[in-house]
Amino acid sequence: MPHTYTLELPALYGSSPLGFLAALGTLHLTTHLLDQPPRLSWSGPDAPALLHTHIPYTHTTLAELLATQLPKNPADDPLAVAPGILNQPRTPGGPNEPLKMPIDEALHKLRTYAQAERDHNDNRAHWFSALVNTLATKASDTGAPFTRTTPYFGHTSRMTLPNNWATAAQFCKDDPAQLPAALTRWQRVEEYAGANLDHHSTGDAHMVSHSKPTQQGVPGATWLALHGFLAFRLIGNTNDPHATSWNTPKKAFTWPTWHPPLTTTSLTTLLEHPLLYASRPDPKRLRNLGITALYTAPRTRLPKGDGPLQPGRRHPL
Repeated sequence: MPHTYTLELPALYGSSPLGFLAALGTLHLTTHLLDQPPRLSWSGPDAPALLHTHIPYTHTTLAELLATQLPKNPADDPLAVAPGILNQPRTPGGPNEPLKMPIDEALHKLRTYAQAERDHNDNRAHWFSALVNTLATKASDTGAPFTRTTPYFGHTSRMTLPNNWATAAQFCKDDPAQLPAALTRWQRVEEYAGANLDHHSTGDAHMVSHSKPTQQGVPGATWLALHGFLAFRLIGNTNDPHATSWNTPKKAFTWPTWHPPLTTTSLTTLLEHPLLYASRPDPKRLRNLGITALYTAPRTRLPKGDGPLQPGRRHPL
């Protein structure tokens, strides 16, 4: 087995939904960039992520590598790793979210991307199906079926997935310190709302110097976490949407941490293992899978839409 190097990512704790998703995003982005697949593990329960690569990285050089995937102009097309998915126009008369599109249009796009994947190893089919659920639709005001989007993004008021992705990317481009800080020590930015992945971004008045409630998101970690959505399969039938690791009725995210280093492929297998979602998880069988902890974070609700994910609650194992 070739030698590997391990880098601890001290800001990306497995007990935090934002930290966990940002670690997954880091894994997926580096998998896209490196010629040998990196692996991800955790230094223990309630502990930071470990990235395993075939060449050595420091936090600075890893952040520089990740920064190569920032879009040139986030407002035009915020997803550089899969261009053309997040810059499509909103359907006239349809939902505010552009990725909620007529089902026929979505299926046509998916077929086109799938053909490109077969012909040219194009990755957009994987990305499209991770963000747009073509298996579970919702009727529009006109009665026509529209697709749903990933439940990991909480829609609030006029927020959309493309504009949240663009905002996070723009913060990272304007301030090069954001990506190193995402890996080592988060820098909260006032008036940045994030993507409803971090309950602490709500910014209570006692947390800020001017004693007024304000949003305090983490742009670098949020940008990485949005890329972590790629790990979760969207499934369902008609009006019953589901996703890997997501409990639709309870609107809650359940995820594990583990000790054996996993590639993106083996990670998908672990996340979809039924033992993780049993009504009474069997600690011994979970430990046999290499799982060190299991967490759940319900989504809060706001008057005008979805709220942020709550802090992770650890299950007894």
